[in-house]
Amino acid sequence: MAGLELVSASPVSKLADHIERSGLRVPVLADEYRYASLPLCVVDAVFSIGVRYTSTQKVVSNLCDYTGWTRFTSSRQARGAGERGLPDLLALFDTLGIEGMVATVFQNRQRTSSRSGILKAEAVLLYVRALTEAGIKTFIDFDQDRREYAEAMILGLPGQSSGIAFDYFMMLAGDDNLIKPDRMVQRYVGNALKLDAIPQPRQAAILVRLAARDLCQRGHQWTPLSLDHAIWKHQSNQGDRPDRK
Repeated sequence: MAGLELVSASPVSKLADHIERSGLRVPVLADEYRYASLPLCVVDAVFSIGVRYTSTQKVVSNLCDYTGWTRFTSSRQARGAGERGLPDLLALFDTLGIEGMVATVFQNRQRTSSRSGILKAEAVLLYVRALTEAGIKTFIDFDQDRREYAEAMILGLPGQSSGIAFDYFMMLAGDDNLIKPDRMVQRYVGNALKLDAIPQPRQAAILVRLAARDLCQRGHQWTPLSLDHAIWKHQSNQGDRPDRK
């Protein structure tokens, strides 16, 4: 991995050592990991990329205010299929169109990229269509085949090729074994390993996931998801830009 040849010890063990020294603790997960419906996970995952997370929270709040949908459940385990499915969100798009969703529901005109990116509202629609085609409509519809088929289609959508939004969507939907390697995580890993440049998103995700495994072997109770969230909270407390949660 580029840059890691400068690290004499194993980068995974060095990262795990740094996490222990940083005093990170297994956190209570943010409310967003208890979304009551799968459509809210899609909206959050798409709108949260590259922006301050408060703007994403506002978009989800606007959607729930418009529809009357419940925002959170009491726990991840209590969600079951979820209050609403993806067809409910598709029905809104069918009724209002993309511009109507932008102006009336999401009240947000962000794009997937500042240079030739599509509206994030349109990206949500494409995302939902891909998931639905894969047979995923609610929380209980995930299996390996459907998930892989959905991921393959979503990675081909405009602005989704990095896979960061898809991994984050899966984290919100209930997968504890993934990392959202945004700038917060990248910077933390780069600082921990004293790299000249921050690692690429995929590098950072792999290293954090392996560090969580290493720490578990040392007797800690980390999952990749909880470690990701702890790193985000740590970076926020250090004054880093809060991209999410």
